[in-house]
Parts: sequence; structure tokens; C-alpha cells
Amino acid sequence: MSELDLGLKVSARRLLWRMGYSTRIDVPLRAYGSNPAQGAGTVESYTDLDVLGVALIPGGSVGTAIVDCKTGGSSAISRMFWVRGLVDFFGASSAYVVRDREISSGARQLAARLDLTALTGSEVSALEQLHPSPLPLDEEPLSNLFSPKHVAAVLQRYTEQDKKLKSLLEYRQFDYWIYDEHLNPVQMVEHLRGVRRTLDGRNPQHVAILLDCAWLYLLTMTHAIDQIRRVHVSNVALGLKEYLLGGPARVREKENIATLLGELQAAGELPDTVSIDPLPPYTIAMAELLNRIMRRSEKVVDSLRYLEYVSSATMVSAKTSASEGFGDNYDPVAAKIAENVVAFLVQSADLDGRLLVAARALLIQPADSAPENPGSPTASADQLDLGLTSQS
Repeated sequence: MSELDLGLKVSARRLLWRMGYSTRIDVPLRAYGSNPAQGAGTVESYTDLDVLGVALIPGGSVGTAIVDCKTGGSSAISRMFWVRGLVDFFGASSAYVVRDREISSGARQLAARLDLTALTGSEVSALEQLHPSPLPLDEEPLSNLFSPKHVAAVLQRYTEQDKKLKSLLEYRQFDYWIYDEHLNPVQMVEHLRGVRRTLDGRNPQHVAILLDCAWLYLLTMTHAIDQIRRVHVSNVALGLKEYLLGGPARVREKENIATLLGELQAAGELPDTVSIDPLPPYTIAMAELLNRIMRRSEKVVDSLRYLEYVSSATMVSAKTSASEGFGDNYDPVAAKIAENVVAFLVQSADLDGRLLVAARALLIQPADSAPENPGSPTASADQLDLGLTSQS
């Protein structure tokens, strides 16, 4: 990744923030396959997303935007066909092709035919002016999210982590994006559980990794809510069961298997220590978390942004909180939702409790710095009765 590429990426990130998205830079897409020449377990790289934007559209569905950023003399036209295929593969709502040089009229016409937006670096800046934002995007510390130097430092820190965290880091970077969405509610927890003896709440970089995982998990919960609303909006527990197990037919299949295993246990042919429940033990807590997010779905993008910001800052040991970064635009309700996601992950994966303490300090505005009026839009989350109980 060249420095020029990174400059275009952070400019695209800032544009997407102005448009109402939370973002992620560098999302590689790959899968495991079997190559007879190389043996089992071969990793095949598909491609990568330079910048991914996530937002909620009316009705609660997830809307995504992807941005392809390239410098140099590569053919814009051939790249546009590639981006169109990526849009279809990823199910993106919109896509942008950003270049550091002039784009030909023929390439612009093709972009229109392919339903893409073609922009030069200067046009990205011009488009930003059409999307004013109340957020202090050009003021520190929030502006660091859009600094190539800061982003490069964050990406570098992820490559320097303890090898014991490899399984989790590869999951968050690669496999999360390829797995069927209904698998991620359990996969994230189990990957965290697998490294619970390594993640240390006293290590800021470990706190940052957990916050980043919480960003992914909130996105996962939002996908789940979108599906559950379509079939079981009045029965979240049933909807969640069907979502986790892959549909009503799989639920019946798993329950039949559980019945058979139960009979074996009753006959003493299967140890009592073997779990026969097809659902994970934290399913009830997950359903409660889904309910909380569903009741405040209009806050999800803000919650994602808080997690994105504090994770990035904490990874490079910048001592700044969500309230400091967002200033007068800080929303304690959105922060509380983000904290609830972290709390769920800490509890369900049996992580070091100090991780939650550290994350909470970054997300929740201290009570002594909040207005006394609990009805104030900037009141501390602890003053608001949201039904969002912290799982500390």
C-alpha cells in the first residue's frame, strides 16, 4: 500500500463519514480451499476492499458503500468492471472509484452505466462540501481518523501483536467477511474465548482489539435484527434461535438430535458433562442485547463510530475518549449501546474484566462531567433509564 493510496483512503473515509457511515479501511476477502498441489488448508485470496462504509437505511437494514482507491497508471476502465463485480459479490448499496489523476470521459460514461461514482482526489474534496457534518471532523482528536500517519500506525500495530492472538486477528480481518452472517454471532464469541488467557485489560492494544471486535459484533447484531424483524419481530427469542441455527428446518433437526442425545444421557451412555443444547449458553444474554439494540436502532451508526474512533485511538495509546472526540455531538445513549456490546463479549467469552473497565472509561462520559438534567441530550448514560444494564 503506497502512501498515496493511503491518502486517498483516508479522504474517502472522511467523505463516507460526512455521508453518515461508519467505516473500515482495508478489508481483505479470502477463503480456505483444497489445492492438490499445495495440500489441504490452502488460503485463496479473492480481493480486498479499500474502504468499507456501513450505515442503516430506513427499516433497519444494513446499507454498505465500498470505495476503490488507486494511484498510478492502472486502467480505470478495467478496474470499474472489477469493482462492479465486487459490488455484486459483497452486496454493496453504492460504490466509488477514486483516482489520483484525471479520469477520461469514456471511463466516466462507463461508471454511469455500471452504477458507480468516479472521482478524482480533488472531486472527493468537492463532494465533501455537499455533505456538511456537525461533527468536528477537521479538529483533533477526531481528525486523527483521517490522518494517513495515524491510520498507518494503527494498521502497523495490528501486525505486531502476540502470535497467540493470531486466530482472533485473522478472524476479524479475513474470515468474518466470508462466513455466512448467521455464524458470526457465535464465531466471534468463540474466537475471543480461545484467546481469553492472552487478552489483558492492562494492555491498551488488547483493549483496542476488543473494541474493534465490538464494532464487528454490533454490525453482526444489526444483520441479525434485520433478519429477525422480517419473520419474528414480536418473538426475538424464537427469531434468534432460527437465525443462529440456519432456519426452521435446521432448528427441528438440531432439536431432534438433542432429544436423542438426551435419551443417551438418561441411559448413562453419554456423560452428563456433555452439552446437548444446540444453542450456546449465552443465547439468552444475546437475545437481551438484540432487544436493547433493536429499541435504539437509530443510534447504531453513532455506536459504531464511537467504537471505530476509540479503538483506533487506543491502538496507538492515544488517551482520548468518545466524549472528547465527539464533543457536543456525543450521545450517551449511543455510547451505552456500544458499552453493552463490549460487556456482552467480555461476559460471554469469559474475558478479563479489566477489559470492560478500560473500554467503559473510553466510551461512557463520567457522571461528574455531565449535566444534572437527565433529560439533556448530553446527559451521562448512567443517568438515563434505558433498560441497558451493564454486564460488569
